[in-house]
Order: sequence, then structure tokens, then C-alpha cells
Amino acid sequence: MTEDVVADFTGRFFRNHGESPATPTSGRIIMTRRRLVLATNDDKTTIPLSTVIDINVGNVPSHVKQFFDDTVTIGYDVDGRTRSAVIESTGETVDTFVAILFRCLLNGRKAAVKHPSRVGGRVKDTPVVPGKIRIKNRQIEVTTKRDTFSFDVETVMRIERSNKLGDRDDRVTLVVKYIDTDTDAGLTKTSLISPAKSQYVNLLGRFLRLEFDDLREEVADIDLTNPEKRVLVGIHATGGDIDFTNMLDGDPAYVTNVLNSVQNKDLVLENGNGLSLTAKGRIIVSERIEDVNA
Repeated sequence: MTEDVVADFTGRFFRNHGESPATPTSGRIIMTRRRLVLATNDDKTTIPLSTVIDINVGNVPSHVKQFFDDTVTIGYDVDGRTRSAVIESTGETVDTFVAILFRCLLNGRKAAVKHPSRVGGRVKDTPVVPGKIRIKNRQIEVTTKRDTFSFDVETVMRIERSNKLGDRDDRVTLVVKYIDTDTDAGLTKTSLISPAKSQYVNLLGRFLRLEFDDLREEVADIDLTNPEKRVLVGIHATGGDIDFTNMLDGDPAYVTNVLNSVQNKDLVLENGNGLSLTAKGRIIVSERIEDVNA
């Protein structure tokens, strides 16, 4: 293989070629920027990255689920038929491989973009322009001739698909609504991103959802005291303009300890206008609202 190798590790894999189920085999997983190779002592399977249509972490076909632990399932197209390969290795190795795989699949992809299509509730008359996608650690960046914009996965509020961008009705488009962290006002923005091929819309959406699921898992592990919950709800409801001493019925030293605690847990941050929720803080308030209000 003369191409530069970007990933090379050993593991187990199962290749679904539409044949009868088989047990996983051990071998070597090698990836360049153009192809993925699953090799054993007896044979090898080559998957061009241009054929990859989906990536799923942790979920495997039911008939081989008993054989696998830390996995990534790769869906790809062969002559119009969907095939899959399940790869298993250590958790850290799988995480690193998935990150590299997404970069190889998405970085530099051309896309038509409309940014922003909305600011808050206002529709913007922004032109549709060509751009290029780049993904980073929990961030998507798009560069056009006019400028570069980006948003963190942690700020995303909603992801949808649409079949229209500009005057075209056949353009599969990812519609992303997120919080603009560059302004103190905390306004939301909506951007439309339409890669040249629809398969990359699916992969871009999958990247966002997988990263957001990881963030949710981190949030699920955070333990909160009742005073901390009350602080989060109070900041969410008032935008941080609140008398915490009255809220917590405590002396200033006690209040300071509670506020320091939620800041140390990366749930609250200070800005020019006072206190605001971080992405993790917003997830707790929005997804654990019954618990927070307990």
C-alpha cells in the first residue's frame, strides 16, 4: 500500500456480505485517506471510503452481538446494496479510529451553505454560497470565500433534514440550530449545510449525534445537590440576574461554595453580564428538568 496510512491496529471484525452469519475473525485494520482494509492471514476486504454511508458506535447486528464489546459498525454501498463491517478493539482505540474516520470522510468536502438562515426568530436573506467542511474536536467549521463560521456540538439545540436549499428542491440539507456563543445575548442561529453528495449529509448528522451522545453520557455522571439544582434552574430562568443568597437561604460564604461547585463541574461560567449556563448545564436543565425541580 503506497498511500499514507492514518490508522493501523489489530482487532476483530465481522463482514456482512449478505451471506450466512459467521463468527468474527481476528486481523489487522488499516486505513488511508481513501480506503479501509480488513486483513487476515487468509484474505482481505477493501472498503473505499467513498462508499461509506453510515457509522454507528456501539450497536451491532443482533446475530453477532454476543461476540463484541467496544465496536464501530460501518455501513457501505456495494453495487447499490448496503453492506456492513463491525470492528472491535479496545475502547480507546475504537474512539481514536472513529475520530480519524470521520475526519477522512468529511474534511474538505464541498457543500452549499446558507449562514445564517435565521438569527433568533428572524429569517435572514443570506445568499447560498459554496464552502468546505472541516470537523474538529466537537466542532464543525465551514469556510467560504466570504468568511469562516463554526459551531460547537455542545451548543447545538436541534438537527433536522430538509430537501431544499435556496431555489433547489432536490438538495438534501442539514438544518442546524445552535446557540451563538460569540455574543453575550446568547442568540440562536440556524445554518443550512448541504454537501455535494447526500451520503455526507447523513455522515455529518451522525457525527453530531454521536458527539452529542458522548456529551450526554458525561452529563449523566454528574451528581448534583439540591442547592446546585436550584442554582441551575434559577440561572436558566433569569439569565443569571438573581439574588442567590435569598434563593439558597444561606450566608454569603455558603452561597459562594455552591456557586464555585457548579462552576468547577463545568455547568456555569462567568461572563460580562454575570453567570450563564454552559452546554452541560443547559443539557441538565433541559433533559433532567424533573430531577432539577425536585
